[in-house]
Amino acid sequence: MYTARFTELNEIIAGLYPALKQAAAHNTAWTSMANHQRAIYLVRVGAMTALSTLDFKLQQATAAAGTGAKDISGKAITQLTQAGGDGSETCVVELRTEELDVDGGFDYIRGVLTVGTDTVYCEVIPIKFAANHPPVSTSAITEVVD
Repeated sequence: MYTARFTELNEIIAGLYPALKQAAAHNTAWTSMANHQRAIYLVRVGAMTALSTLDFKLQQATAAAGTGAKDISGKAITQLTQAGGDGSETCVVELRTEELDVDGGFDYIRGVLTVGTDTVYCEVIPIKFAANHPPVSTSAITEVVD
């Protein structure tokens, strides 16, 4: 699909904007995978303050409200730590819909970013792709320049 726009085939969805995140769990919105076959979550980490840690994982649910939420097996990054020199890192978590519990009715996903002790400057950019029926929604995009 050489002539297709990136934004016609790949749906950028609401993530976590770049900011200094306090010690807590920070969740992206639940999003349905019903019209897509794949998704990636880009986790970009900047400065990590003393003793800080960062974890990220994907969860699945049966509804947009998070009904029956549970972790998706194997879809978590190795913990990043300030002590390990992990600032200025990029991690990517990829997901195929067949990795969801589709028999159990799970087709919603979200990312869970957990900052342990202290603070971390970071962001999460989720992108759904391999759409069943392109073009995809561009509602989360402010401007597309061709």
